[in-house]
Amino acid sequence: MLIHTLKTTLGQATFGLSRHRIDLLCKLLPALIQTRTVNLRTLACALPGLATIDSQYRRLQRFFSSGLCPSVFTQLIVDKLVVAGQPMLLVLDRTHWQLGQTDLNLLCLGLVFQGVSIPLVSRSLRRPGNSHTRERKQVMRQALSYLKGSTCCLLADREFIGKDWFRFLLGQRELTFVIRIRCTGRVILDDGQLRDLATMTRYWRRGATCTFYNVTLYQSLRLNLVAHRPRKGDPLLLITNRDDLDQVIIAYGHRWSIETAFGFLKSKGFHLEQTRLTQPDRLVLLIGVLALALLWCLLIGLQQHRQKPIPIKKHGRRAISLFRLGLDRLQQLICNPEGSAKKQREAVRILLSCT
Repeated sequence: MLIHTLKTTLGQATFGLSRHRIDLLCKLLPALIQTRTVNLRTLACALPGLATIDSQYRRLQRFFSSGLCPSVFTQLIVDKLVVAGQPMLLVLDRTHWQLGQTDLNLLCLGLVFQGVSIPLVSRSLRRPGNSHTRERKQVMRQALSYLKGSTCCLLADREFIGKDWFRFLLGQRELTFVIRIRCTGRVILDDGQLRDLATMTRYWRRGATCTFYNVTLYQSLRLNLVAHRPRKGDPLLLITNRDDLDQVIIAYGHRWSIETAFGFLKSKGFHLEQTRLTQPDRLVLLIGVLALALLWCLLIGLQQHRQKPIPIKKHGRRAISLFRLGLDRLQQLICNPEGSAKKQREAVRILLSCT
């Protein structure tokens, strides 16, 4: 029933997929949730139908090697989450693992929703190590093309710095950014003083925060700087083009949402590292499908939380994440379809009501 409802809803939407691809996608999403793995052989065993496991496996292989652009999933996610006039938070980061001797290195840009960065655009770097500025620009341009008319703030860690990169970001309309920089550089303050960043923060008291407007970075870029020395750990130096510097550290705190998303895609959810897909276009398509599944779990978890709030434990965190709550609920609906047709239709509506 759930698969039929998915097919009917997606078939009526302007989704850009053929009937055969919609059919497989509507079987693949429940199989992902039921098996909690991206291993195609295991997924083939969970796909419904009378075909043999080998036939189902080859069908999955053809789907991921078809060259299908994951933008169809990106557009659905944007339509569901982006509200006109509401500022959006974007997070840029990489995730890396190895399959034998092969390095799988993904650059991901996510949209923050309920403390999790839903991947909008991903790019396989085809090598270990940091991304190049050219690759970051391509990912940003692609993401911003879906977010036209929305005010966005980009959050990123110390890897994503550089004069050319900052110039590119400053040239994007309706985009602000908060990016952490290393303590090894120098800046020129508004009064003309050349200051070494490491020396400047070394003797501050723990917990102190200072803000500097119009500092000069890379000898020519004029930006704002928020410097914070936490009670533990290294100083936090944040470069931004925002003017509300009292909110910059709070905004940067959402950067961790992409680490949370990677955790859900990997060991805490769909076990991404079990994939045997190594070709860049196939891997990026897989991330697109997983982003849709991740969003579905979060939406169902949020609905369950509203009906019965999740208890808060002594450490101040929820007893279970929204993602895990939604994943468990969807798996229950898939594995126990008897008498739950209405609930299954409601679960599909929650994901696809905007289409």
